[in-house]
Amino acid sequence: MEKNYLTPEESFRIINKAIANFKVNYKESAKIFLLWGWMLTFASFFNFILLKVLHSREAYHLMGLFSFLDWGVFILAGFIVQFFMLRKMDRNKKVCSYLDAYITKLWQVTVVSFFVATLLCIKLEIVPPPIMLLIAGIATTTSGYLIKFRALIIGGMAFFVFSIAAAFVPDEFTALITAAAIICGYIVPGYLLKSAKE
Repeated sequence: MEKNYLTPEESFRIINKAIANFKVNYKESAKIFLLWGWMLTFASFFNFILLKVLHSREAYHLMGLFSFLDWGVFILAGFIVQFFMLRKMDRNKKVCSYLDAYITKLWQVTVVSFFVATLLCIKLEIVPPPIMLLIAGIATTTSGYLIKFRALIIGGMAFFVFSIAAAFVPDEFTALITAAAIICGYIVPGYLLKSAKE
């Protein structure tokens, strides 16, 4: 049996084609970044307002419960909308690459990390945003490097900066820091990815 060996140039061309195909798929998936960007931004602003109202009424004992419910409602709504969006995208997807599978697994692990981090924060009685923004930064920056999309890399790194900032502001203002991080990390790169040239 005759073996076919690829030259370095042919190998490089195949790898670049796989990345280009993945970038097309990921461009279509910009809708997911925008979905979560807007859902979590609204959750952050609503959480800030909620905490301010409860603080003004000195209902401190209700802050944790209402904050948890606020995030829970928006996240549940996001998962429901995402489920239907992904079904439609999977039906229309023309190319599927190893990078697609890798990114999918990366974000599945990230979602599990968010839930574990939430439980740890509750147990340790610390506010979750600094930890959540750090985890989001890792997955977003990695995704940006994989598809070679600079705006996503910068957005992911912005999560790191906002993660540190969230650790140094009063608890009720962490919601505003979170909103700013999500706008920089998900919404701006999502729109840039959606409008990027092939």
